[in-house]
Amino acid sequence: MIQNVYKYLSNYSTDPEKIDRLLVSSFLWTNNLEVRQNSFLKAYIIKADSIEHGSLLEFIAEVKVHTDSISIEDLIELFEFVISPSDKEVNGAVYTPRYVREFIVNDTIDRLSRNGKDLTNCKFGDISCGCAGFLYTIIEKLAEQTNQPYTQIIENNIFGLDIKEFSIIRSKLLLSMLALLKGEDTKISFNLYVGNALSFNWNEESLIISENNGFDAIVGNPPYVGATKIDIESKKLLKNWTVTRTGKSDLYIPFFEIGTTFLNSKGILGYITVNTFIRSLNGRGVREYFSKNNFDVSILDFEGEQLFKGRSTYTCICFIEKMDQGAVNYLKVRSDFIKTNESPEYLKKEYAVLDNHKGWLLTDKITTTIIQQIENTGLPLGSLFEIRNGFATLKNDVYVFRPSGESEEYFILEKGNIKYEIEKGICRDAIKPNILKTEEEIPKHTEKLIFPYRLEDDNSNLFNDGLRSLKIIEESVFKADFPKAYKYLKEHSGVLSERDKGEREYEKWYAYGRNQALTYRRFKLLFPYISEAPCFVFTDDRDLLFYNGYAILSNSITELLVIQKILMSAVFWFYIKNASKPYSNNYFSMAKNYVKNFGVCELTEKEENWLLKEQSMNKINRFLIRKYSLEEYSDEIMLNRTVSRTRNQSAPA
Repeated sequence: MIQNVYKYLSNYSTDPEKIDRLLVSSFLWTNNLEVRQNSFLKAYIIKADSIEHGSLLEFIAEVKVHTDSISIEDLIELFEFVISPSDKEVNGAVYTPRYVREFIVNDTIDRLSRNGKDLTNCKFGDISCGCAGFLYTIIEKLAEQTNQPYTQIIENNIFGLDIKEFSIIRSKLLLSMLALLKGEDTKISFNLYVGNALSFNWNEESLIISENNGFDAIVGNPPYVGATKIDIESKKLLKNWTVTRTGKSDLYIPFFEIGTTFLNSKGILGYITVNTFIRSLNGRGVREYFSKNNFDVSILDFEGEQLFKGRSTYTCICFIEKMDQGAVNYLKVRSDFIKTNESPEYLKKEYAVLDNHKGWLLTDKITTTIIQQIENTGLPLGSLFEIRNGFATLKNDVYVFRPSGESEEYFILEKGNIKYEIEKGICRDAIKPNILKTEEEIPKHTEKLIFPYRLEDDNSNLFNDGLRSLKIIEESVFKADFPKAYKYLKEHSGVLSERDKGEREYEKWYAYGRNQALTYRRFKLLFPYISEAPCFVFTDDRDLLFYNGYAILSNSITELLVIQKILMSAVFWFYIKNASKPYSNNYFSMAKNYVKNFGVCELTEKEENWLLKEQSMNKINRFLIRKYSLEEYSDEIMLNRTVSRTRNQSAPA
């Protein structure tokens, strides 16, 4: 639908029932549909003598400018659009494009048919159904293939669950209007439930499912909710599932286990979901779960392409079957591919060659060989150096500032139209690695950090590795010694109290959210979270703090300058492009989990000295290719080529 229609809805009401009445009535009006038997739908019709009727006519007029009638697909989009931002944050609701739903449903049904399933009796579920987009697509496909009445399919074949009651109401409304559109005006008995998928037991709630030994197929789009935004109840329920008992899990991850738990022995699971489980730390549990159960997993990975409007989410389509001799089947694709009728030609990887702990390396034989050769050379970067994340105040716009001026005693901090004086004695230098490209840029990008702590050298540390103890300044001392900084923070204490959703008790109200990366006094190689090219910037400022990025720490300048040359090489960048997580615009993750296993080749003193002096990156690349014994793959590495398998390549042995 077009923007004017969305704008009207945005200003219309926040009451779900009132919005539903408007959308239902508009759909019926623009499609010239009359409801006689379906009492559920009748309750949502705006009558001509009601107060709402004027709004209905206005809304229909907006719609009529662009289309003669509202379609079922329009309704799905509109129902998803009117979900409040706060609800979307909790339940991860997002509209799934029609072509994605159709691909998943078609592939799922094809697999069921190949397994000898009778579609007229198959039970389909969506355990995070939202407003029934996937269920609608399934019904359309089943009606086409089985010639059953729509109402019969809805009552006998379709099951849905959602955590929000308004979503289930909208699902019932949508499916009722679908049946009515097909000439079926009757009361419908739905198998649609309100509940949390993390605790909902289908075998207890539905006799049909228990008698069928589970679903024949579960499809859908599990909720896109990050670990930090999961509600308290759901966090507790995550412990019920083996894939999320340890670590910080995103909400989509347990939906793999939930879905497969309630499938029958020949069932199919088809999801469009986040692709991070392939390599991420919080995906270890689900990788082990798939491997242990020997499931047959097929993944169409969209890598850095973003399929969902307004969401910075990187996705894949997964099909999972319970097989005794499963494997992981993988293919990198663009969204255009699933709009064709081509069958995916997956690259097959047996579980025996995959590393559940480090992450699955789902590349072709040549790329896998190169990456393994790199990782098996020398020692891992993470064992040779400390790799640290930056500090985390959890409210950087309060603590970090770029002075607009200064005097002998104070920096000037401007916020809005107010100027604050901040004592220089409580400030530290800080920088964002994410915006750095060269060492020369450090001075102009250095900011000031209000630092309400004392650092003391740890005299018990015999190795003198720069570790210091951190103590927060007592409030009475803070107020007396740095009254202007104290007053400034006090004015913003309300904002600071909202960190961690206001659920955490801090040591002091002005303490940082986390104490990480505050106590080390070392030389650093600064680098960003994501990058389109290798970027490691050296600083000899031991006291420089950093945020929004990482640093490799050392007490040796020489060590850092040598490793800088290696990490700026084509060998390292080939490794990152093929072993880390891709983002849009050809950016790749530089997270610690992806760089720590990079093997650092052993160098003689003569070789180190040569590296330090050599300025030609081409010569350095050739030298390192020999050191890693990768001469036969020189062209791929020198071109920084991501070796990916096309559909015409045969799978490796």
